Amino acid sequence: MRVMTVRPLFLHIGASKTGTSALQRGLFDSADALAAQGIGLPLPSRDAHVRRVLRPLGWRPTLGFSTDPRPGRLSKLGSRVASTAGDRLLMTCEDLCEADEARIRMLVDVLESAGTQVQVVLSLRGLAAVVPSEWQQLIKRKLDLDYPSFLERLRDREGPWAAQFWQRQDVVAMVDRWAAVVGHERIDVVVTPSRSTDPEGLYRLFGGVVGFDPATMSWPERDINASWGFNEAEVYRRVNAALGSRLPQHQRGYLGSVRTPMVKAALPRRASDRITFPPEHLAWLQDVARSHVEALGDRGVRVHGDAASLVPDE
Repeated sequence: MRVMTVRPLFLHIGASKTGTSALQRGLFDSADALAAQGIGLPLPSRDAHVRRVLRPLGWRPTLGFSTDPRPGRLSKLGSRVASTAGDRLLMTCEDLCEADEARIRMLVDVLESAGTQVQVVLSLRGLAAVVPSEWQQLIKRKLDLDYPSFLERLRDREGPWAAQFWQRQDVVAMVDRWAAVVGHERIDVVVTPSRSTDPEGLYRLFGGVVGFDPATMSWPERDINASWGFNEAEVYRRVNAALGSRLPQHQRGYLGSVRTPMVKAALPRRASDRITFPPEHLAWLQDVARSHVEALGDRGVRVHGDAASLVPDE
């Protein structure tokens, strides 16, 4: 009787705005270097993850997991995983941090039926850096809330935009959703260091978890998905406010008419002062961050990097 070898599959689920774009660019560009170290990439691009994972799970651009999953389409992922060479496998898709328990179970069942054991990797970054970055990211989804109002909604967890933010930044909720399927013992958290003080830190920590030498990889030499300054983001926000209810369909109207021209051509990167987190909101954000760090310790999740850096100081 032939015994199937169970291979570890490291599934990086985000969270968003934690250096995922640069990390993924480096991983996808370094498929050969990873293969030489025994690591296979079943899906070697963002587009492949969208087609074979996200869409079958009911995900749509800007809407998240908003439609019914299609298990038949998702099941095709199993053969792709099973046929990928490597002692270990690696997939990375930051949108998966938003998945609910039913979708998580569906995905894990498909992956593990292909002879793998899923090991979840969640990357985190201090919320004081994430909040300004998420505000401008949501502007690309037609957010028209000014920055002070956005902060108040986050604090009070009020409205759909706050719900979107916390769906992919509430550490406790994300860990618990995935732990309900794989267990806390199969979750690793990587704390993304500041790029200004440790630009290679995320790659080093992530490589330590998955088991590759980051020095062999082709990492981006420039900042991928660089941020705007405040003026540029505010100009875009005012365009959204003036647009109102027009162009309601993102893919068929807003993307080509507004988002792509604004992002690719109209607005320069970092031309004005960067967006920062206001000190008058620091106290409630510190409380949230402390609760996240304490919950990780209580649940016995492995943390790689400086967990204390997740709590912002003055």
